Amino acid sequence: MLLLIEKPIAIFDMSQIKRGDLLWGKHCTWNKGKAGFVTSATEDKLIVQYYPGIGNVTNHFMIPVAEVVSGQWEIRWSADMSQVSEYGIEADEEQKTEGAGGESEA
Repeated sequence: MLLLIEKPIAIFDMSQIKRGDLLWGKHCTWNKGKAGFVTSATEDKLIVQYYPGIGNVTNHFMIPVAEVVSGQWEIRWSADMSQVSEYGIEADEEQKTEGAGGESEA
């Protein structure tokens, strides 16, 4: 009889995101997203520094991998703005309405 059970777990892919990358994140409880840069990237958590709009102050938010897996976050990130990657971003309203009975597709 086995004492341990091995289960696959979700982790951030460190080859895709790293410290210094630009990131826009929106938690499902926020009205709008926040843009900043990644100050710490580990397999289980991202920490993002951002400007909250008050004088010479910065703040941060954390993105735990468990919340990303459960669909609580929308994230866009880029190392140099030449290519922007997305995770959890829904299609725009324009794309949603095109397939919802507008013109027939042949």
